Amino acid sequence: MRQSNGIAFRIGSRCTLVVGCLLVVCGAALASGDCLRIAGADFSAQLPWFYHGVALEKYQEHSIWSFEVNGLELSAGKYTVAIVPKGEPSELAVSWDGRTFEQRQVREGRVELTDIGRDSRMLSFYTKATGGERSNPVECVLVYPAGRSFAEAKEAAKAYRPYERKIRLDEREILQKEHWDEFSAVLQRGKFGKKQLREMFEEILRWCMRRQVLDANDPHYGAIYSEEDKYDFRDAAAAAVCFMRAWRDTGDEEYRRRALLARAYVYKGQHRENRANTEQYGGFCQMVGGKWGEFRRLKGPLPNVTGVETAIVANLLVKTYELGLAPSQEDMDYLNAAATWVLNSEFHPGVFHHHQGSTTDCQNSNILGAMALARAHQALEKLGRKPPESWLEASRRGFAHYVEGQEAIGCWPYLFATIGRGQAFREQNLPDQGMGMYHFLVACDTPTFRDQPAAREAMKRAARWWLAMSRIDREPPYATIDLDSRAVRPGLRFSTFTWCRFMAAASLLRIAQNTDEKEPWRALALAYMEHVRTKLWNTSDPNKAPVQRAAKEPMTLYSWIQAVEWEGALVREMEDCLP
Repeated sequence: MRQSNGIAFRIGSRCTLVVGCLLVVCGAALASGDCLRIAGADFSAQLPWFYHGVALEKYQEHSIWSFEVNGLELSAGKYTVAIVPKGEPSELAVSWDGRTFEQRQVREGRVELTDIGRDSRMLSFYTKATGGERSNPVECVLVYPAGRSFAEAKEAAKAYRPYERKIRLDEREILQKEHWDEFSAVLQRGKFGKKQLREMFEEILRWCMRRQVLDANDPHYGAIYSEEDKYDFRDAAAAAVCFMRAWRDTGDEEYRRRALLARAYVYKGQHRENRANTEQYGGFCQMVGGKWGEFRRLKGPLPNVTGVETAIVANLLVKTYELGLAPSQEDMDYLNAAATWVLNSEFHPGVFHHHQGSTTDCQNSNILGAMALARAHQALEKLGRKPPESWLEASRRGFAHYVEGQEAIGCWPYLFATIGRGQAFREQNLPDQGMGMYHFLVACDTPTFRDQPAAREAMKRAARWWLAMSRIDREPPYATIDLDSRAVRPGLRFSTFTWCRFMAAASLLRIAQNTDEKEPWRALALAYMEHVRTKLWNTSDPNKAPVQRAAKEPMTLYSWIQAVEWEGALVREMEDCLP
């Protein structure tokens, strides 16, 4: 970390820099002599008061403005950022975290942030309205190569407006002054806790037992047969975790036997045909494919590798070790092969394949890859193996690249530094936020990433995004708090998956455990689970899982809808996080 004129810059592994405490990465070529003029009105927004170190309990007005542009394309070099305020103030309060401000002199109509080095795709900082005003104080921002004068830049600058920043705060009902007190009252009700979580787990456990394939002649022996007609490897890995939890609870060896069967089935989904085929060897596949759900069986060659699946399974396999299902040398070989595939899938620094052959810079697959390498390294090292240091080097690159993509509101665009899935308090970001942040938090529990201040700040900002995305569901039997996916149309819409609520709750409880903010994150996590238990729970049809797969029906894509076994594993993690 180095300082330049009071604004912090962090240099990372991909020629990255941070402006406003957010890292940015070089994009496609824009001639280094070009200059950009960015209108303050196009990219300024006010975030809720609780982003600025102000207590959550009471709704509060404030005069802080966030300026952020993502997806900038600047060629390599050093730049000056000149903030031109409205009017003629003598000073402008500037911050890079939205909490600690520095009064900076306005000279010749601007505040200059100079000597900003390397390449940039995100420009982000905060200002305070001047005097008694509350309106956005920034007229425009000029970005131009170091060495050119402001006058030259002003003359040469091109207007930059490929999109407008619309964070959609006005759509968040609970953040309107007249609704905040009602939301706070529901949030603090405190009816739901460890007892109810354990009840949920027990019902999911019974489902796993009813649906496990116990016919040794069946090729899917040990799998969990989903209500969606799938025998997925991820489902079996999560079920193994659930069975081991039950074994630790009761000492009943039947649970341990079932965990072993489930884990043995998981291995059938790993490519081990040809060690020389680095595109596949060690990677796991899914038993569901195709846009609308093609249910596969163990017949013929395995489908192509899914990087996301490989990382999730690796984490769950490590969890079985931690719960007492001691691995054999062969078990460790499977984990070693999975981590090796993840390592080989890093096709740019910190960028891991989402699936075999993918070329996108997907935020989720990057942090999943980083997590899997850190988890596998930690587990195998504890067991006496000597995994290569290259695993941790790649893991650090993926972790840093994920952190640098977080926007001011706390969410990540699905694809790094792109516009569309990100930038807003929007329902379409719910599954992406949960998948990425949960595995980021798992990575943060490894020795490689423990106790990193930048990670703690990312956690807190992500939690605030979930809070802003919450709503009051006033439907009977009583009001509950849910994630807001009401705007989603019927059909294929990931954000209505009940699974999103579990991922958010599991993440929030980890954030409460790993930061100095215990509340309101514990209360919010339990409120989501209370909503699931009260309004998204199946109590009548034994052929369907206890957890309803989606908050809306009908849903037609199956690969991520019903993840009940994984939800069972997450419920017990939530319980572990509670006092």
